Amino acid sequence: MKFKDRAARFAVTAGLAAAMTLGGVAPALSAFATETSSSDTSAASTTDATTSASGTGDVTISKRADGDATTIYGYQIFTADVVDQTVGATTQKVASNIDWASTDVQSLVVAAIQQVDSSYTSTTAQAAADWLSAHQSGSGTDVVVNSSDAFGLIAKALRGSSITPTTITPGTTATGLPAGYWLFVTSEASTTDTSDSALVDQVGTAPIYAIVGGSALTISQKTNLPTVDKQVLNDKDGSAWGKYADSQVGQSVQYKITGTVVDTIDSYDTYYYKFTDNLGSGLTADSTSVKVTITDGSTETTVTPSATSLLTNSDGTSTLTVEFTDLKQAAKEAGVALDASSIVTVYYTAQLNSKALVAGAVNQNDVYLTYSNNPGTESHGDTTPSHAYDYTYELMLYKVDSSDSTKALSDAKFTIQATGPDEGGTGTQYVQSDGTLGDTAYEFTTDSKGGIYVTGLDAGTYTVVETQAPDGYNKVAPFTFSITPVFGGTDGSLSKLAVGTSDSNIATANEYNGVVQVTVKDKAGSTLPLTGQAGITVAWVAGGVLLTVGVVHLVRSRRRGESQE
Repeated sequence: MKFKDRAARFAVTAGLAAAMTLGGVAPALSAFATETSSSDTSAASTTDATTSASGTGDVTISKRADGDATTIYGYQIFTADVVDQTVGATTQKVASNIDWASTDVQSLVVAAIQQVDSSYTSTTAQAAADWLSAHQSGSGTDVVVNSSDAFGLIAKALRGSSITPTTITPGTTATGLPAGYWLFVTSEASTTDTSDSALVDQVGTAPIYAIVGGSALTISQKTNLPTVDKQVLNDKDGSAWGKYADSQVGQSVQYKITGTVVDTIDSYDTYYYKFTDNLGSGLTADSTSVKVTITDGSTETTVTPSATSLLTNSDGTSTLTVEFTDLKQAAKEAGVALDASSIVTVYYTAQLNSKALVAGAVNQNDVYLTYSNNPGTESHGDTTPSHAYDYTYELMLYKVDSSDSTKALSDAKFTIQATGPDEGGTGTQYVQSDGTLGDTAYEFTTDSKGGIYVTGLDAGTYTVVETQAPDGYNKVAPFTFSITPVFGGTDGSLSKLAVGTSDSNIATANEYNGVVQVTVKDKAGSTLPLTGQAGITVAWVAGGVLLTVGVVHLVRSRRRGESQE
């Protein structure tokens, strides 16, 4: 080969190196950010140092994360003589004598190019290298291969072929790979769940094209993990979305689920995306309230999922699912751009029901995200679940004799009004027997232990009015008790309840493990004056005296009348 021809081929392949170094190649390859023209013959002459052509090379593909259990497949596309050239402070790989790795690869690559460019007719390796160099979709380590361009089509074709790839374990070095142009993808088997358990937090890299040969090559996988997060909106005025809230039984609670997408979304033909939300038996979701949006920048656009369903399980729990068979298509139909920064949000409400856990227990619900996790395949993976928690509280109100706290007073009647509810309501609703709030006052009656028991109260202030006292006792004056949660455990959960009453002479309050205990003290007596009985006796005596005087006076008057006759 003449030097001039050889230099031209060096230049052409340098341009191809830029095209095929898409997706996390070592910094030494970043020098190909500017494409070299095929007519440029200065590449060799401007080289400060050039290594001898290498027939093999070593490749290390770094692990995506500590939990990365995927396998990488490597497919050689072109064979070549590869050298490391140093120009100034930059080292770059240059290939020459390009040829097909196999006739099977040749057929697949030519077909992929023709799918994009119907006018392409050549079958030579050099012509394919020239075309790919001229039609690169970008260069440098941050470029993601688009599923619809030639590089994406080549990757898809090689995945589906019978060509046996070279297997590489992330984090280890594959030694002695034949020099030339290679494609690296994640094996479908390592991202597809074939067991009864879910495949969690595993994702495949976008296709990586790189030149192997010369000095050892280190490649970073091009991908990230989608995430999911669930939050609940506390009903206290001014509250923001968070992980914890408290609510009244019967109250509708607002939930928000947010999911991210993989940052290599352009490498996927279609993108499956599904939220699975598992609710405890104490929560009843309203499937008609579901709203889904995609946030593009600061704009939140409503999108329509492929399916939304709510299933009740045999154990009383329920499962809400929101599914997109292709999130990319749904976004397109809604007129919103879907990219690495996009946020998918699901809003819905659920009602805290009579089966809600109270006291120290928490009503927990969990969501996980299932998503396409390997470009060019049909495999799906799951995220680690995210949790949200909702508390509700229990009231135990006891009426006792103020002089003997062990003496329980039964048959006292009380109403309990939510006069300062957590949600900032009007204060006109009354606590019902099942803990819900209603417009009509409900009378609670103390049992043989002097107790009233109500589950499902929200935080806030409640007014207690005794409507009937036990026989021999006075009605106490109206008073209030308050429930104030203190969140701030190591995970932001409920630390304790702060409770109190408006008049400690009438009632005292304390809390134990989420249960509010209010003790109402009463004095023995009657609603009539204590002097009532004595007053009646005096009246009878006075009446008797008056009657006697009257009778005596009447008898004397008659006698006087008779003597005068």
